Amino acid sequence: MNQILLTADRLFDGTGAATIHRPVVRVADGKIDSVQTSLMQPATCTGERVDFPGCTILPGFIDTHVHLVMGALDTSAAIIEQIGRDSEAQLLARIEDNARKALRVGLTTVRDCGGTKNHVQQIRDRIARGEIAGPDILACGSPITTTLGHCHWLGLVADSFEEVEHAAHRMLAEDVDFLKVMATGGNMTPTSDPMKAQYDARTLKRIADIGRGANKHSAAHVLSQAALLSAIAANYRTIEHCDWRVEEWRYQFDPELARKMIDQNQFAGLTMSGFARRAFNPNLVALNLPPIQRMDARFASERQMIEFGVRYTLHTDAGVTLCPIEQFALGMRAAEVELKLTPSEVLRACTSSAAEAICLPDRGMVQAGKRADLVVVEGDPTRDLQALEKVCAVMKAGVWYHRSPV
Repeated sequence: MNQILLTADRLFDGTGAATIHRPVVRVADGKIDSVQTSLMQPATCTGERVDFPGCTILPGFIDTHVHLVMGALDTSAAIIEQIGRDSEAQLLARIEDNARKALRVGLTTVRDCGGTKNHVQQIRDRIARGEIAGPDILACGSPITTTLGHCHWLGLVADSFEEVEHAAHRMLAEDVDFLKVMATGGNMTPTSDPMKAQYDARTLKRIADIGRGANKHSAAHVLSQAALLSAIAANYRTIEHCDWRVEEWRYQFDPELARKMIDQNQFAGLTMSGFARRAFNPNLVALNLPPIQRMDARFASERQMIEFGVRYTLHTDAGVTLCPIEQFALGMRAAEVELKLTPSEVLRACTSSAAEAICLPDRGMVQAGKRADLVVVEGDPTRDLQALEKVCAVMKAGVWYHRSPV
């Protein structure tokens, strides 16, 4: 049995229950064999030993909402134009490149929430076969949307109940890991309206039911309360963005809806993409755009939701405007500032909570029996999340994909 022993100054186990000082993590056959707080007897220390002084060991990071086919360009129009113009080879190359960058910054699992055709599945499978490097990918294929609805330019349009049924079954036939629906319009697509529902309650429930029938979870994009009630009632596993807007400029947290989410163990996916990073980009504030002007009200409603007890993940929406996947750490730092979270709460949201939200019980914690997805960062991220920008080692399923001296 090949073994690797990792030591560092400290360990964050994914739960935040306690920080372990001077940990010894033993990895064997792709899994975490043990986590100890003192060196083991020499007779048990066979295999490779790697020390990371001044560093912290964490579970591999999980981003529950990315778009690997998108190029994080300066405008949504430019992103849409690029996707429409590129050849299949170019689309696949960008997905592969984004996957490689994701792994390099410590993302060992990502959930892709909308791509073109079956391109993300192709890259997912090549990674799984060991042909290329990248995180584990959960793919929804193309999101289900309406004619001229949000992200219709990704290619899966369905308007009637019957068309939606067909679209959901088509995605399952294309071997997706979960189903995704655009329950409201979105900010990227000018022909859609974020304040309006794109489907009625019956249709949204049918998508989730089809997913459950195939033992797969479903995700609903929701940018206003126009569709929030229906998405919660349909018991979508994750409510992406989970926006509490009732009018263009007004947010109103609803305790009754939140209670239903808690009772059904649903997760809100809170988005820390480009505009949400205003604290680190003064140029954004100077633009004085509506998405930035609404941020205070948005974050206040999300803070109410968190304090009420709704479970949540933090995601980046990587690939959208001004949000390259390699800036994952900046999104997590923005969550600390804007949502008034502690560093440990942020770390939990992108490790153990994220794994539970997307139904992956084998990862998200540094614990015996879990898959050996590990990240080592220089410094102490439980005190300063800027340490997440100093990744010095990444292991996925017991295999080193990056390791640099510290």
